Amino acid sequence: MTGTWQQFSKEISEVVGQGGKSIVAVDGRAEHTSSGIVWRRDSVLTAAHAIRRETNIGVIFAPGRSVLGRLIGRDRGTDIALLKLDQDIEMQPVQFGSTQELAVGEFTVAVARTRRGNIVASAGIISGLRGEWQVARTRIDQFIRPDLYLYPGFSGGALLDGRGGVLGLNTSGLIRGKPITIPSSTLSRIAEEIAATGHVARPYIGVVMQPVEIPESLQKKAGVNANAGLLVMHVESGGPADQAGVLLGDLLLDMEGQSFSDLEDVYQALGQKRAGQEVQTSLIRGGQRLQLTIRVGDRPPR
Repeated sequence: MTGTWQQFSKEISEVVGQGGKSIVAVDGRAEHTSSGIVWRRDSVLTAAHAIRRETNIGVIFAPGRSVLGRLIGRDRGTDIALLKLDQDIEMQPVQFGSTQELAVGEFTVAVARTRRGNIVASAGIISGLRGEWQVARTRIDQFIRPDLYLYPGFSGGALLDGRGGVLGLNTSGLIRGKPITIPSSTLSRIAEEIAATGHVARPYIGVVMQPVEIPESLQKKAGVNANAGLLVMHVESGGPADQAGVLLGDLLLDMEGQSFSDLEDVYQALGQKRAGQEVQTSLIRGGQRLQLTIRVGDRPPR
């Protein structure tokens, strides 16, 4: 039994040591560091909520060794930020593992790096898994919840499986007080988009709407069967909806044939589109049913 335990302990230590070759500390806010994953020798992925400035971000990759970097872009919906370093560092770019075969109960290790440049770790099993989920209308490919403690500075670090594969990026910034791992597939997708454009495209049409019930008298007058719709409360000047002719007070009924009962229905319909694509929308204006074509826009980065 002692030999088995010692062997297990040694293997975990080796996994941490190997994984640590791709982990840095990130000084992106006063007196607090987070961790980061070396994506390329001149680029680091980290937790967006831990970055409070855009330039002069310290990246510590060993005791007494650091470089400066700048923020290329961030996606608050997935809590992912991408940093560009002033120079290449002698670190091993991450090799992402797959999460497709991950199961509840598997043993995992969170790896991070401290302000002083030392590797630290926390361990536990996978306590929760499910498929695709969303945070603030942002798609995350898989929900991964490890049952371990993310100490201060662990956000932005990596979750490793028993073979040393990097399953994703750990963060406590999406669900307050609870560790969540952003899966490797989402990390890769978001990183590539930020590297190419500086932000993550968010389809939008530029309106503020409120769910309302449609009186039976209005249904008969407009010749519709919908019991509910979305009342337009504000139209962004120059936005996609404005350019398509949507007016304040219009009552949106459907988009691409998909009826609306709440705002989530709109987000779901738009989530299937890319900027530049057109959507057909039905609405009621002045008691009459109309059809408008809206060209979906790319939400400006904040």
